[in-house]
Amino acid sequence: MSVQAERDEGILRYSLAERILHWFVALTFIYLMLSGFAVGYPRMAWLYDFLGGGQTVRFLHPIVGVAFTIGFVLMLVMWLRDMVFDDKDRAWARDLRTYVREGHSRVDVDRFNAGQKGYFWFAVVTGAALFITGLPLWFPGLMSGGWNQLARLLHHVVFLLTVGGFIIHVYMSTMMLPGTIPGMTGGRVTRAWAAWHHPSWFRKREAASAGPQEQPGADRS
Repeated sequence: MSVQAERDEGILRYSLAERILHWFVALTFIYLMLSGFAVGYPRMAWLYDFLGGGQTVRFLHPIVGVAFTIGFVLMLVMWLRDMVFDDKDRAWARDLRTYVREGHSRVDVDRFNAGQKGYFWFAVVTGAALFITGLPLWFPGLMSGGWNQLARLLHHVVFLLTVGGFIIHVYMSTMMLPGTIPGMTGGRVTRAWAAWHHPSWFRKREAASAGPQEQPGADRS
């Protein structure tokens, strides 16, 4: 792609593989969230009607949970180097009030800011916790009754935490930071969005566009 074409179409933020994996994880989580509400809350049992019925949900929930966990492991491998915290992230955290108030930080942010990295690691930890605590519920014979009850309680608490984090993630990606979602649908964001929210990454992409085309995750400080 020519330099002029990239300028006209915006900047490639997420590769096709990154987008497919992201939406796979997102969709499996949405199913787990809805089926989890149906199983865990009697007043939400009406969700069974939209998910194929109670027996189907109880059969699919752990299987989809395994698929979700595999997706997250692949995402961890794909983005691990990008999600390492550095000095810029500590500066971003100190400037958090400005970010919350204006949707922008004065820090020279790279491809991901500290908030995005923090949510990523929160999702990794809670995802692992859901998988581990879900195993005794899937295979009750693995542990004694008391441990099963503890696993059930922890699974429920972590589930609510992940739902809260997911709501915040969706809100920030749509309402709080307009222009973010096109990066995860079509892969590209506008040059203005990139320069405003991720100036360091934007400069690297601009420099890279003058030479051989590189993948969006290839530029790392």
